[in-house]
Amino acid sequence: MNREMQVKFSKVLRYLRYYPQDLWRVLQFWVVHLLKKRDESNHTYVKHLYQYFLKKRDRQSDIDFYTEQLDQGKVSRLGLLFSFLMIPASWEQKFFHTQGNYAHHQARLTLIQTALPAAERILDLGGAGLEPQGSLLTMGYPHCPKQIDIVDLPIEQRFFQSDVPLIQQHTTEQGTQIYYHYISMTDLSTFADQTFDLVWSGQSIEHITQAEADRVIQEVHRVLKPGGYFCLDTPNRQLTILQVRQGFIHPEHKFEYTPSELAEKLSDRGFHVIEQKAVSPMPMSYETGRFSRLELIHAIGLGDLPELGYSFYLSSRK
Repeated sequence: MNREMQVKFSKVLRYLRYYPQDLWRVLQFWVVHLLKKRDESNHTYVKHLYQYFLKKRDRQSDIDFYTEQLDQGKVSRLGLLFSFLMIPASWEQKFFHTQGNYAHHQARLTLIQTALPAAERILDLGGAGLEPQGSLLTMGYPHCPKQIDIVDLPIEQRFFQSDVPLIQQHTTEQGTQIYYHYISMTDLSTFADQTFDLVWSGQSIEHITQAEADRVIQEVHRVLKPGGYFCLDTPNRQLTILQVRQGFIHPEHKFEYTPSELAEKLSDRGFHVIEQKAVSPMPMSYETGRFSRLELIHAIGLGDLPELGYSFYLSSRK
């Protein structure tokens, strides 16, 4: 057996070990569907999918969504079935000609461009990017701050390393001063009390432990001016646990929160949570308890119920 076959075989064994119920439901669905498929319509296929695979009562809006995807040829019947299973990213690209991460990125762009408050002095936790201005401005933050301080790990400590030289300082065309600090977000001692109007943590708090997060929140409270904002978005464990079931959605993640868990953490340390949003709302996955990759691919917006989002956003004030 060559190396490629060994890898495939090990993946099959892993699936059999961790997701035997999935395979049993697939077999059960196909047997029952083949026995009952007097009506060959896509509508009936989706109804059977809910009844015999998801084992959930269907809602008309759900049936209409998936039937439309089949009728328009955007997904095959096999692809629709596989959209509810744990599959590698290469299969996702093959079945759907795109990946859910692209849609989620679009939703996060909308978040940054519409939800974050204006601020003159910003601290961006984990905000280094490919552009010298950092990820916050690259993603379309619409305001023009006087200064952004970006905290991120040295390249040698990052999961994905690159040969891009470290930037110390940059000035944008609009005059915003960008300063880089290559330190851990868990140590903000370099910044004085009441320095910032806004602290932004974009998909970063999940990369540290709960104890470290407590220290970060306490330090953020210290460095914010009175009335300053602490805003963050992070994966929603209520949805990610449906996606992976074992571990977290990224090997670097130390803990993934539910919206109520993180909101309580902020409140316990003196913050007032004033706004919550879903980033890439996935109500069908939430209701069925089964992660739908096809739903994520179409989840490019924001919602008002944070528990429904693939990620969620919290805005809090000191």
